[in-house]
Amino acid sequence: MNNLSKYEMIFYFLIHPILTMTFFMTWFNQTTLPGIGMAPILLGIILLIVFAIEITLVLVFRKRIIGLGKKLISLFVGFLIYELTLWLFGGSDLMAFLDSFEKPFEENIDGAVSFSSLFSLLIILGLMIINEKLTKNPASPQ
Repeated sequence: MNNLSKYEMIFYFLIHPILTMTFFMTWFNQTTLPGIGMAPILLGIILLIVFAIEITLVLVFRKRIIGLGKKLISLFVGFLIYELTLWLFGGSDLMAFLDSFEKPFEENIDGAVSFSSLFSLLIILGLMIINEKLTKNPASPQ
């Protein structure tokens, strides 16, 4: 195991807020809902809080997060931390992911915030699987 593989999850959790904000701003530019001008700022604050918690946990458990299974568990825990932070800031009865199925997607801020994180985590999952396959079976030089 090389030294960079211990810090691989830091990279993944670093691109998580970037992708989440990108997907949310894409939805934000397409929506016609009035009065949601402060939503990107609130999402940015939530992403900073989640990023600080995720990086702290990854630094504490970096020697144990080895292998694809444990990385998947850490991604799931990261998504739960994100949803719990949204729930604490949102003040609704349900978590944002569960609350997002009540309205159409075009007019649902909770769904956009929740699914933007889910889409970014799916992209990170794809990157993790590609990286795992490349490190297990490196191309033989010819």
